[in-house]
Amino acid sequence: MAARALSEAHGELIVLAHSMGGRIAMEMGRQAPERIRAMVLSSTNAEGPDVHEAAQREARIAEANADMIAYARGWIPKVISTASMRNADLVARLRQVVENCPLEVHERQNRALLLRPDATAYLGTFEFPVLLITGSEDRLSTAVAHDAIAAMLQDAESVIIEDAGHLLPFEQPRRVFETIKEWLSRKNLRPRECNA
Repeated sequence: MAARALSEAHGELIVLAHSMGGRIAMEMGRQAPERIRAMVLSSTNAEGPDVHEAAQREARIAEANADMIAYARGWIPKVISTASMRNADLVARLRQVVENCPLEVHERQNRALLLRPDATAYLGTFEFPVLLITGSEDRLSTAVAHDAIAAMLQDAESVIIEDAGHLLPFEQPRRVFETIKEWLSRKNLRPRECNA
């Protein structure tokens, strides 16, 4: 996935990635560090799979394959904040996104995560700045996990956004946007002019 993303983009990149995308972004940084100007990682982790993860993901795949609607209804409360659960429109939108996910895509993504590399082995080589953002109620990619990632990096900042869970770009899009915009400005990371 990282190689494909790099092949489909050109020149230097400021990579913004969420959740599983964060793992792909880190691999992009390993494969082509000279092309990465900066990276924003939202609600992600860096370790490889643990010994229990295969069984957990197999159970998740089986549950979704049996009834994606029931799966979506059970999954959403685990990945958004208490405040977001009170937003009926948001909950309905998120459920629809999950329900619309083709079963083969859901399975493929879960199996891909079981093959992910342990990014902690190479994060210390990244020379570009990294912003880490997570929600105050994210139980999958906690503030503690993000602080641990930040500690491995040469130039990193970790930010917590209140009233958000793992799906914070959906839950707090304005705050996420403002946080990234302010960081890019402070780091003087404006887009460079292209000469065609």
